[in-house]
Amino acid sequence: MTSTPLEEKTIPPTDLPAVEEVEQGYVPAKVHWYRGTTAQTIIVGVASFLAPGAYAALAATGAGGLADITWGNASSAIAYGLIVPSALISTGCLSKIGPRWTLAIGACGYAPYAAALYANSAFRNQWGLVVGAIVCGLTSGLFWVSEGAIIMIYSEPERKGRLLALWQSIYQAATLIGGGINLGLNVHNKSSGGLAPKTYLTFVGLNCLAPFVSLLLSNPKQVQRVDKKPVPAFPSEGFWKECWLTCKELKDPKILACAFLWSQCLFIPSYLGTYVARFFSVRARGLTSIVQPLLAILFFQIAGVILDSKKIKLRHKLIVTWGALQVLGITSMIWILVKNVHLDSVTPRPNYDWTTPGFAAAWVPAQFARAVASTNYGYNYYMATWVFPRQADGARISRIIATLRSAESGSAAIAFGIAAAGLPLHNLGYINIAFLILTTFLGAYILQFIWVQDKAGVYDKPPAVSESQSEVEVN
Repeated sequence: MTSTPLEEKTIPPTDLPAVEEVEQGYVPAKVHWYRGTTAQTIIVGVASFLAPGAYAALAATGAGGLADITWGNASSAIAYGLIVPSALISTGCLSKIGPRWTLAIGACGYAPYAAALYANSAFRNQWGLVVGAIVCGLTSGLFWVSEGAIIMIYSEPERKGRLLALWQSIYQAATLIGGGINLGLNVHNKSSGGLAPKTYLTFVGLNCLAPFVSLLLSNPKQVQRVDKKPVPAFPSEGFWKECWLTCKELKDPKILACAFLWSQCLFIPSYLGTYVARFFSVRARGLTSIVQPLLAILFFQIAGVILDSKKIKLRHKLIVTWGALQVLGITSMIWILVKNVHLDSVTPRPNYDWTTPGFAAAWVPAQFARAVASTNYGYNYYMATWVFPRQADGARISRIIATLRSAESGSAAIAFGIAAAGLPLHNLGYINIAFLILTTFLGAYILQFIWVQDKAGVYDKPPAVSESQSEVEVN
Protein backbone atom coordinates (compact mmCIF):
# COMPACT_ATOMS: atom_id res chain seq x y z
CA MET A 1 0.00 0.00 0.00
CA THR A 2 1.38 3.42 -0.96
CA SER A 3 1.92 5.96 1.78
CA THR A 4 -0.10 9.16 1.57
CA PRO A 5 1.79 12.45 1.31
CA LEU A 6 0.97 13.24 4.93
CA GLU A 7 2.40 9.92 6.04
CA GLU A 8 5.57 10.56 4.07
CA LYS A 9 5.86 14.05 5.46
CA THR A 10 5.91 13.04 9.13
CA ILE A 11 8.01 10.43 10.86
CA PRO A 12 6.47 9.11 14.04
CA PRO A 13 8.99 7.29 16.23
CA THR A 14 6.81 4.18 16.25
CA ASP A 15 7.37 3.72 12.51
CA LEU A 16 11.11 3.15 12.89
CA PRO A 17 12.71 0.08 14.48
CA ALA A 18 14.74 0.45 17.66
CA VAL A 19 15.08 4.20 17.66
CA GLU A 20 16.88 6.46 20.05
CA GLU A 21 16.27 10.19 20.39
CA VAL A 22 19.30 12.36 19.67
CA GLU A 23 19.85 16.02 19.01
CA GLN A 24 19.32 15.73 15.23
CA GLY A 25 16.07 13.79 15.40
CA TYR A 26 14.96 10.15 15.59
CA VAL A 27 17.70 7.74 14.62
CA PRO A 28 17.60 4.00 13.87
CA ALA A 29 19.96 2.16 16.21
CA LYS A 30 20.91 -0.06 13.28
CA VAL A 31 20.76 0.92 9.62
CA HIS A 32 19.41 -1.95 7.56
CA TRP A 33 21.27 -2.14 4.25
CA TYR A 34 18.12 -2.29 2.15
CA ARG A 35 16.83 0.90 3.80
CA GLY A 36 20.13 2.78 3.47
CA THR A 37 20.77 5.54 0.96
CA THR A 38 23.32 3.47 -0.97
CA ALA A 39 20.71 0.77 -1.61
CA GLN A 40 18.17 3.39 -2.67
CA THR A 41 20.71 4.91 -5.05
CA ILE A 42 21.41 1.50 -6.57
CA ILE A 43 17.68 0.85 -7.07
CA VAL A 44 17.21 4.20 -8.80
CA GLY A 45 20.39 3.56 -10.80
CA VAL A 46 19.21 0.13 -11.96
CA ALA A 47 15.80 1.59 -12.92
CA SER A 48 17.68 4.29 -14.87
CA PHE A 49 19.82 1.55 -16.41
CA LEU A 50 16.75 -0.33 -17.64
CA ALA A 51 14.69 2.64 -18.86
CA PRO A 52 16.45 5.85 -20.01
CA GLY A 53 19.83 4.09 -19.94
CA ALA A 54 18.73 1.47 -22.47
CA TYR A 55 17.26 4.27 -24.58
CA ALA A 56 20.57 6.16 -24.34
CA ALA A 57 22.39 3.04 -25.57
CA LEU A 58 20.35 3.22 -28.77
CA ALA A 59 20.72 7.00 -28.99
CA ALA A 60 24.51 6.68 -28.68
CA THR A 61 24.58 4.80 -31.99
CA GLY A 62 23.08 7.89 -33.66
CA ALA A 63 19.43 8.52 -34.59
CA GLY A 64 18.23 5.60 -32.45
CA GLY A 65 20.28 3.22 -34.61
CA LEU A 66 17.96 3.75 -37.58
CA ALA A 67 19.08 3.93 -41.19
CA ASP A 68 16.74 6.90 -41.75
CA ILE A 69 18.37 9.59 -39.60
CA THR A 70 15.54 12.08 -40.18
CA TRP A 71 12.85 9.81 -38.72
CA GLY A 72 15.03 8.92 -35.75
CA ASN A 73 15.67 12.58 -34.93
CA ALA A 74 12.02 13.57 -35.50
CA SER A 75 10.71 10.93 -33.10
CA SER A 76 13.26 12.03 -30.48
CA ALA A 77 12.09 15.64 -30.90
CA ILE A 78 8.48 14.58 -30.26
CA ALA A 79 9.43 12.56 -27.16
CA TYR A 80 11.54 15.32 -25.63
CA GLY A 81 8.93 17.94 -26.45
CA LEU A 82 6.29 16.04 -24.48
CA ILE A 83 8.65 15.54 -21.55
CA VAL A 84 8.41 19.30 -20.92
CA PRO A 85 4.78 19.27 -19.67
CA SER A 86 5.11 15.85 -18.01
CA ALA A 87 8.12 17.10 -16.03
CA LEU A 88 6.25 20.21 -14.92
CA ILE A 89 3.35 18.15 -13.50
CA SER A 90 5.66 15.62 -11.86
CA THR A 91 5.69 17.40 -8.49
CA GLY A 92 1.90 17.09 -8.42
CA CYS A 93 2.33 13.34 -8.91
CA LEU A 94 5.01 13.19 -6.22
CA SER A 95 2.52 14.87 -3.89
CA LYS A 96 -0.38 12.52 -4.69
CA ILE A 97 1.27 9.11 -5.16
CA GLY A 98 4.78 9.52 -3.72
CA PRO A 99 8.24 9.05 -5.30
CA ARG A 100 8.07 5.25 -5.59
CA TRP A 101 4.96 5.09 -7.77
CA THR A 102 5.90 8.22 -9.71
CA LEU A 103 9.21 6.56 -10.63
CA ALA A 104 7.48 3.32 -11.63
CA ILE A 105 4.82 4.99 -13.79
CA GLY A 106 7.49 7.14 -15.41
CA ALA A 107 9.43 4.02 -16.41
CA CYS A 108 6.48 2.53 -18.31
CA GLY A 109 6.85 4.58 -21.49
CA TYR A 110 10.24 3.38 -22.67
CA ALA A 111 9.25 -0.13 -23.80
CA PRO A 112 6.64 1.13 -26.32
CA TYR A 113 9.23 3.44 -27.85
CA ALA A 114 11.86 0.70 -28.17
CA ALA A 115 9.17 -1.54 -29.69
CA ALA A 116 8.38 1.23 -32.19
CA LEU A 117 12.06 1.42 -33.16
CA TYR A 118 11.98 -2.34 -33.75
CA ALA A 119 8.83 -2.10 -35.89
CA ASN A 120 10.41 0.66 -37.94
CA SER A 121 13.65 -1.26 -38.44
CA ALA A 122 11.93 -4.59 -39.28
CA PHE A 123 8.79 -3.46 -41.13
CA ARG A 124 9.45 0.21 -42.05
CA ASN A 125 6.56 1.26 -39.81
CA GLN A 126 6.94 5.04 -39.52
CA TRP A 127 3.72 6.00 -37.72
CA GLY A 128 4.57 3.64 -34.86
CA LEU A 129 7.61 5.82 -34.10
CA VAL A 130 5.33 8.79 -33.56
CA VAL A 131 3.00 6.83 -31.25
CA GLY A 132 5.94 5.38 -29.31
CA ALA A 133 7.50 8.82 -28.95
CA ILE A 134 4.22 10.27 -27.62
CA VAL A 135 3.82 7.52 -25.00
CA CYS A 136 7.47 7.82 -23.96
CA GLY A 137 7.33 11.60 -23.71
CA LEU A 138 4.14 11.69 -21.64
CA THR A 139 5.62 9.40 -18.97
CA SER A 140 9.37 10.05 -19.06
CA GLY A 141 9.09 13.46 -17.42
CA LEU A 142 7.77 11.77 -14.29
CA PHE A 143 10.74 9.41 -14.25
CA TRP A 144 13.33 12.10 -14.90
CA VAL A 145 12.17 14.39 -12.12
CA SER A 146 11.53 11.67 -9.54
CA GLU A 147 14.91 9.98 -10.02
CA GLY A 148 16.77 13.26 -9.60
CA ALA A 149 14.66 14.31 -6.61
CA ILE A 150 15.13 10.94 -4.91
CA ILE A 151 18.92 11.05 -5.25
CA MET A 152 19.15 14.68 -4.11
CA ILE A 153 16.74 14.36 -1.18
CA TYR A 154 17.49 10.86 0.09
CA SER A 155 21.31 11.22 0.10
CA GLU A 156 23.34 12.64 2.96
CA PRO A 157 25.14 15.96 2.13
CA GLU A 158 28.61 14.58 2.83
CA ARG A 159 28.01 11.56 0.54
CA LYS A 160 26.15 13.34 -2.24
CA GLY A 161 29.07 13.44 -4.69
CA ARG A 162 29.73 9.70 -4.47
CA LEU A 163 26.05 8.77 -4.62
CA LEU A 164 25.52 11.01 -7.65
CA ALA A 165 28.53 9.35 -9.28
CA LEU A 166 27.16 5.89 -8.41
CA TRP A 167 23.72 6.72 -9.85
CA GLN A 168 25.11 8.15 -13.07
CA SER A 169 27.69 5.36 -13.45
CA ILE A 170 24.99 2.68 -13.26
CA TYR A 171 22.99 4.66 -15.81
CA GLN A 172 26.02 4.89 -18.11
CA ALA A 173 26.64 1.16 -17.67
CA ALA A 174 23.42 0.60 -19.63
CA THR A 175 24.95 2.35 -22.60
CA LEU A 176 28.08 0.26 -22.11
CA ILE A 177 26.26 -3.08 -22.00
CA GLY A 178 23.83 -1.99 -24.69
CA GLY A 179 26.82 -0.99 -26.78
CA GLY A 180 28.24 -4.48 -26.35
CA ILE A 181 24.93 -5.91 -27.60
CA ASN A 182 24.91 -3.47 -30.52
CA LEU A 183 28.46 -4.29 -31.50
CA GLY A 184 28.02 -8.04 -31.04
CA LEU A 185 24.96 -8.14 -33.29
CA ASN A 186 26.44 -5.82 -35.93
CA VAL A 187 30.18 -6.52 -35.74
CA HIS A 188 30.44 -7.71 -39.35
CA ASN A 189 28.51 -4.79 -40.82
CA LYS A 190 31.09 -2.39 -42.27
CA SER A 191 28.52 -0.39 -44.25
CA SER A 192 26.36 2.53 -43.20
CA GLY A 193 22.67 2.05 -42.38
CA GLY A 194 20.56 0.87 -39.44
CA LEU A 195 21.14 -1.68 -36.71
CA ALA A 196 19.88 -5.23 -37.11
CA PRO A 197 16.17 -5.45 -36.10
CA LYS A 198 16.85 -8.13 -33.48
CA THR A 199 18.99 -5.57 -31.61
CA TYR A 200 15.87 -3.70 -30.53
CA LEU A 201 14.14 -6.74 -29.02
CA THR A 202 16.84 -6.94 -26.36
CA PHE A 203 16.13 -3.34 -25.34
CA VAL A 204 12.38 -3.91 -25.26
CA GLY A 205 12.99 -6.68 -22.71
CA LEU A 206 15.20 -4.44 -20.57
CA ASN A 207 12.65 -1.61 -20.65
CA CYS A 208 9.86 -3.92 -19.48
CA LEU A 209 11.74 -4.66 -16.24
CA ALA A 210 12.18 -0.99 -15.23
CA PRO A 211 8.75 -0.37 -13.58
CA PHE A 212 9.09 -3.47 -11.38
CA VAL A 213 12.58 -2.51 -10.22
CA SER A 214 11.31 0.99 -9.42
CA LEU A 215 8.78 -0.47 -6.99
CA LEU A 216 11.65 -1.83 -4.85
CA LEU A 217 12.37 1.73 -3.72
CA SER A 218 11.70 2.54 -0.07
CA ASN A 219 9.28 5.32 0.80
CA PRO A 220 10.91 8.41 2.39
CA LYS A 221 9.84 7.57 5.95
CA GLN A 222 11.41 4.09 5.63
CA VAL A 223 14.86 5.37 4.58
CA GLN A 224 17.65 5.24 7.19
CA ARG A 225 20.48 7.73 6.66
CA VAL A 226 23.96 7.47 8.15
CA ASP A 227 23.86 11.12 9.25
CA LYS A 228 21.05 10.19 11.65
CA LYS A 229 18.54 12.56 10.07
CA PRO A 230 15.15 11.83 8.49
CA VAL A 231 14.61 12.35 4.77
CA PRO A 232 13.24 15.88 4.11
CA ALA A 233 9.62 16.14 3.05
CA PHE A 234 8.62 15.66 -0.59
CA PRO A 235 5.93 17.85 -2.25
CA SER A 236 2.61 17.67 -0.40
CA GLU A 237 0.43 20.47 -1.79
CA GLY A 238 -2.52 19.92 -4.13
CA PHE A 239 -1.79 18.73 -7.67
CA TRP A 240 -2.35 22.02 -9.52
CA LYS A 241 -0.80 24.13 -6.77
CA GLU A 242 2.35 22.02 -7.02
CA CYS A 243 2.46 22.61 -10.78
CA TRP A 244 2.14 26.36 -10.23
CA LEU A 245 4.80 26.43 -7.51
CA THR A 246 7.11 24.51 -9.84
CA CYS A 247 6.78 27.06 -12.65
CA LYS A 248 7.38 29.94 -10.19
CA GLU A 249 10.89 28.65 -9.40
CA LEU A 250 12.18 30.07 -12.71
CA LYS A 251 11.86 33.60 -11.27
CA ASP A 252 15.20 33.08 -9.50
CA PRO A 253 18.02 34.15 -11.91
CA LYS A 254 20.36 31.49 -10.52
CA ILE A 255 17.80 28.75 -11.17
CA LEU A 256 17.30 30.18 -14.67
CA ALA A 257 21.06 30.04 -15.27
CA CYS A 258 21.06 26.43 -14.07
CA ALA A 259 18.27 25.69 -16.54
CA PHE A 260 20.57 26.74 -19.40
CA LEU A 261 23.39 24.59 -18.00
CA TRP A 262 21.07 21.56 -17.85
CA SER A 263 19.77 22.35 -21.33
CA GLN A 264 23.21 22.43 -22.92
CA CYS A 265 23.96 18.90 -21.71
CA LEU A 266 20.95 17.58 -23.65
CA PHE A 267 21.30 19.91 -26.63
CA ILE A 268 24.64 18.52 -27.74
CA PRO A 269 23.77 14.78 -28.10
CA SER A 270 21.59 15.34 -31.18
CA TYR A 271 24.53 16.88 -33.03
CA LEU A 272 27.03 14.25 -31.93
CA GLY A 273 24.58 11.40 -32.59
CA THR A 274 23.78 12.67 -36.08
CA TYR A 275 27.51 13.17 -36.78
CA VAL A 276 28.25 9.55 -35.83
CA ALA A 277 25.23 8.19 -37.75
CA ARG A 278 26.11 10.12 -40.90
CA PHE A 279 29.82 9.45 -41.22
CA PHE A 280 30.45 6.07 -39.56
CA SER A 281 29.64 2.43 -40.25
CA VAL A 282 27.10 0.42 -38.28
CA ARG A 283 29.73 -1.43 -36.27
CA ALA A 284 31.61 1.82 -35.59
CA ARG A 285 28.33 3.19 -34.18
CA GLY A 286 28.14 0.09 -31.98
CA LEU A 287 31.71 0.71 -30.80
CA THR A 288 30.73 4.29 -30.02
CA SER A 289 28.02 3.13 -27.62
CA ILE A 290 30.68 1.18 -25.68
CA VAL A 291 33.47 3.74 -25.52
CA GLN A 292 31.33 6.77 -24.64
CA PRO A 293 29.93 5.33 -21.38
CA LEU A 294 33.34 3.91 -20.40
CA LEU A 295 34.82 7.38 -20.62
CA ALA A 296 31.83 8.90 -18.83
CA ILE A 297 32.05 6.38 -15.95
CA LEU A 298 35.78 7.12 -15.60
CA PHE A 299 35.15 10.87 -15.55
CA PHE A 300 32.28 10.44 -13.05
CA GLN A 301 34.43 8.51 -10.59
CA ILE A 302 37.28 11.01 -10.79
CA ALA A 303 34.87 13.92 -10.31
CA GLY A 304 33.08 12.15 -7.44
CA VAL A 305 36.33 11.62 -5.52
CA ILE A 306 37.38 15.25 -6.01
CA LEU A 307 33.99 16.71 -5.09
CA ASP A 308 33.69 14.65 -1.90
CA SER A 309 37.25 15.41 -0.79
CA LYS A 310 37.40 17.09 2.60
CA LYS A 311 40.96 18.30 2.01
CA ILE A 312 39.99 20.71 -0.77
CA LYS A 313 37.82 23.76 -0.21
CA LEU A 314 34.42 23.66 -1.87
CA ARG A 315 35.07 26.64 -4.16
CA HIS A 316 38.40 25.23 -5.30
CA LYS A 317 37.18 21.73 -6.14
CA LEU A 318 34.17 23.11 -8.01
CA ILE A 319 36.36 25.44 -10.09
CA VAL A 320 38.97 22.76 -10.88
CA THR A 321 36.37 20.18 -11.93
CA TRP A 322 34.37 22.67 -13.99
CA GLY A 323 37.48 24.08 -15.67
CA ALA A 324 38.79 20.66 -16.68
CA LEU A 325 35.43 19.62 -18.13
CA GLN A 326 34.99 22.89 -20.05
CA VAL A 327 38.47 22.83 -21.59
CA LEU A 328 38.10 19.21 -22.72
CA GLY A 329 34.53 19.73 -23.95
CA ILE A 330 35.18 22.92 -25.94
CA THR A 331 38.39 21.68 -27.57
CA SER A 332 36.71 18.40 -28.58
CA MET A 333 33.74 20.24 -30.09
CA ILE A 334 35.96 22.62 -32.06
CA TRP A 335 37.90 19.65 -33.44
CA ILE A 336 34.67 17.89 -34.45
CA LEU A 337 33.29 21.02 -36.10
CA VAL A 338 36.44 21.54 -38.18
CA LYS A 339 36.30 17.89 -39.23
CA ASN A 340 32.57 18.13 -39.95
CA VAL A 341 33.01 21.17 -42.22
CA HIS A 342 35.64 19.25 -44.20
CA LEU A 343 33.54 16.07 -44.45
CA ASP A 344 30.46 17.99 -45.63
CA SER A 345 32.51 19.29 -48.56
CA VAL A 346 33.66 15.84 -49.69
CA THR A 347 31.80 13.94 -52.45
CA PRO A 348 30.85 11.14 -52.10
CA ARG A 349 30.18 11.37 -48.38
CA PRO A 350 32.80 9.43 -46.36
CA ASN A 351 31.80 6.32 -44.42
CA TYR A 352 34.38 5.66 -41.73
CA ASP A 353 34.97 2.17 -40.37
CA TRP A 354 37.64 1.39 -37.80
CA THR A 355 39.72 -0.07 -40.64
CA THR A 356 39.50 3.22 -42.59
CA PRO A 357 42.50 5.61 -42.57
CA GLY A 358 41.72 8.74 -40.56
CA PHE A 359 39.08 6.98 -38.44
CA ALA A 360 40.62 7.95 -35.08
CA ALA A 361 40.93 11.66 -35.96
CA ALA A 362 37.24 11.82 -36.89
CA TRP A 363 35.89 9.52 -34.17
CA VAL A 364 37.87 10.02 -30.92
CA PRO A 365 36.92 13.70 -30.30
CA ALA A 366 33.21 12.76 -30.51
CA GLN A 367 33.71 10.24 -27.71
CA PHE A 368 35.33 12.83 -25.44
CA ALA A 369 32.71 15.47 -26.22
CA ARG A 370 29.83 13.11 -25.41
CA ALA A 371 31.49 11.80 -22.24
CA VAL A 372 32.12 15.37 -21.04
CA ALA A 373 28.46 16.28 -21.66
CA SER A 374 27.36 13.28 -19.56
CA THR A 375 29.79 14.16 -16.76
CA ASN A 376 28.71 17.80 -16.85
CA TYR A 377 25.17 16.59 -16.27
CA GLY A 378 26.07 14.84 -13.02
CA TYR A 379 28.34 17.73 -12.01
CA ASN A 380 25.46 20.17 -12.47
CA TYR A 381 23.44 18.29 -9.84
CA TYR A 382 26.26 18.62 -7.34
CA MET A 383 26.88 22.28 -8.15
CA ALA A 384 23.17 23.08 -7.91
CA THR A 385 23.15 21.70 -4.35
CA TRP A 386 25.05 24.83 -3.31
CA VAL A 387 22.88 27.13 -5.42
CA PHE A 388 19.50 25.99 -4.10
CA PRO A 389 18.27 28.22 -1.24
CA ARG A 390 19.78 27.01 2.03
CA GLN A 391 16.35 26.85 3.65
CA ALA A 392 14.88 24.81 0.77
CA ASP A 393 13.22 21.60 1.90
CA GLY A 394 12.75 18.44 -0.13
CA ALA A 395 9.52 19.75 -1.66
CA ARG A 396 11.16 22.86 -3.06
CA ILE A 397 14.19 20.91 -4.27
CA SER A 398 11.78 18.64 -6.18
CA ARG A 399 10.14 21.66 -7.80
CA ILE A 400 13.46 23.16 -8.81
CA ILE A 401 14.58 19.86 -10.34
CA ALA A 402 11.28 19.68 -12.24
CA THR A 403 11.89 23.11 -13.80
CA LEU A 404 15.46 22.18 -14.74
CA ARG A 405 14.53 18.85 -16.30
CA SER A 406 11.66 20.46 -18.17
CA ALA A 407 14.05 23.07 -19.59
CA GLU A 408 16.58 20.46 -20.67
CA SER A 409 13.87 18.44 -22.40
CA GLY A 410 12.73 21.49 -24.34
CA SER A 411 16.32 22.09 -25.36
CA ALA A 412 16.71 18.50 -26.59
CA ALA A 413 13.43 18.74 -28.52
CA ILE A 414 14.66 21.87 -30.30
CA ALA A 415 18.02 20.27 -31.07
CA PHE A 416 16.53 17.07 -32.52
CA GLY A 417 13.94 19.12 -34.39
CA ILE A 418 16.69 21.19 -36.04
CA ALA A 419 18.58 18.01 -36.91
CA ALA A 420 15.43 16.50 -38.47
CA ALA A 421 14.70 19.68 -40.46
CA GLY A 422 17.60 19.10 -42.82
CA LEU A 423 19.86 21.96 -41.67
CA PRO A 424 23.47 21.30 -42.83
CA LEU A 425 25.11 19.40 -40.01
CA HIS A 426 28.06 21.77 -39.60
CA ASN A 427 25.59 24.65 -39.07
CA LEU A 428 24.12 22.71 -36.16
CA GLY A 429 27.71 22.41 -34.94
CA TYR A 430 28.08 26.21 -34.97
CA ILE A 431 24.91 26.50 -32.87
CA ASN A 432 26.30 23.98 -30.36
CA ILE A 433 29.60 25.86 -30.05
CA ALA A 434 27.73 29.13 -29.42
CA PHE A 435 25.53 27.44 -26.78
CA LEU A 436 28.60 25.93 -25.14
CA ILE A 437 30.29 29.34 -24.90
CA LEU A 438 27.10 30.90 -23.46
CA THR A 439 26.84 28.24 -20.76
CA THR A 440 30.51 28.71 -19.91
CA PHE A 441 29.72 32.29 -18.88
CA LEU A 442 26.58 31.18 -17.04
CA GLY A 443 28.57 28.51 -15.22
CA ALA A 444 31.10 31.16 -14.21
CA TYR A 445 28.22 33.27 -12.85
CA ILE A 446 26.99 30.36 -10.71
CA LEU A 447 30.50 29.49 -9.51
CA GLN A 448 31.16 33.13 -8.62
CA PHE A 449 28.07 33.07 -6.40
CA ILE A 450 29.23 29.86 -4.71
CA TRP A 451 32.78 31.25 -4.33
CA VAL A 452 31.52 34.34 -2.46
CA GLN A 453 29.20 32.28 -0.26
CA ASP A 454 31.88 29.73 0.57
CA LYS A 455 34.53 32.35 1.30
CA ALA A 456 32.09 34.11 3.66
CA GLY A 457 31.57 30.83 5.52
CA VAL A 458 27.86 30.59 4.65
CA TYR A 459 28.11 26.86 3.96
CA ASP A 460 29.76 26.25 7.34
CA LYS A 461 26.54 27.31 9.09
CA PRO A 462 23.58 24.94 9.44
CA PRO A 463 20.75 25.90 7.05
CA ALA A 464 17.65 27.53 8.44
CA VAL A 465 14.98 24.94 9.15
CA SER A 466 11.91 25.36 6.96
CA GLU A 467 8.38 24.78 8.17
CA SER A 468 8.03 21.37 6.53
CA GLN A 469 11.39 20.21 7.90
CA SER A 470 10.36 21.32 11.36
CA GLU A 471 7.22 19.23 11.10
CA VAL A 472 9.28 16.18 10.21
CA GLU A 473 11.49 16.53 13.27
CA VAL A 474 8.80 17.61 15.72
CA ASN A 475 6.24 15.03 14.75
